[in-house]
Amino acid sequence: MKREKFSTKVLAEVAIFAALAFALDALQGGIWRGVFFNGGSIGFAMVPIFIIGYRRGLLPGILCGLIVSLVQMLGGIYVINASSFENSFMRIMGPFIQIMLDYVLAYTVVGLSGVFARMYANGKSMKSKILWIIVGTACGSLLKYACHVVAGGVFWLSASVEDAASFMGVKSISWGYSFLYNGAYCIPNMLICSATMVVIARFYGQFLVPSTKANKEEAIDAVVQEVETHEEVEEK
Repeated sequence: MKREKFSTKVLAEVAIFAALAFALDALQGGIWRGVFFNGGSIGFAMVPIFIIGYRRGLLPGILCGLIVSLVQMLGGIYVINASSFENSFMRIMGPFIQIMLDYVLAYTVVGLSGVFARMYANGKSMKSKILWIIVGTACGSLLKYACHVVAGGVFWLSASVEDAASFMGVKSISWGYSFLYNGAYCIPNMLICSATMVVIARFYGQFLVPSTKANKEEAIDAVVQEVETHEEVEEK
């Protein structure tokens, strides 16, 4: 089965799950506003992207994450002042790279969990399926974390270290602080979303399997076979 085919149905599902992810992101952003002073929130926003990635595959998962990123940007973005960089390349390209890391790629890379969709679908047992769910959600979450860490270490603290600790040098705290700050919300997000996906896989696995004609025919055949078996038992 080609799970990455962009049919009208697949595109509709991508749009629906992207809208759900954006709504969850906006909701958790409002709840955690002011807690993470440089941005960040904790919640279930990555779950819809994970679902479409496992349900439809890699490319739909990436597309869903990209849509969420672009729509999120419509609500406003914060761009660094690159004038503090001595390197001319960074002064020109710095803001663009920062936007790519903090906004465009942040949710897009979550869709890379779709790489493990086939392994999940081919799992012979529930344990193996859950294993691939954990691996995929962890990879997607950690890639998002990496985007924020790199953006923080290269741009934010290097551009304005006084806000973090004016008594320390830029190089001595930028990366460590970026790991700790972004980890404070990215790691809980990974744990929450991974646990949610495990629950979905365990009890609501139909959400991770696309409805196809073959699936419907198999379901009908199973029902018919069960009825015939029941009738044979009654006759005996």
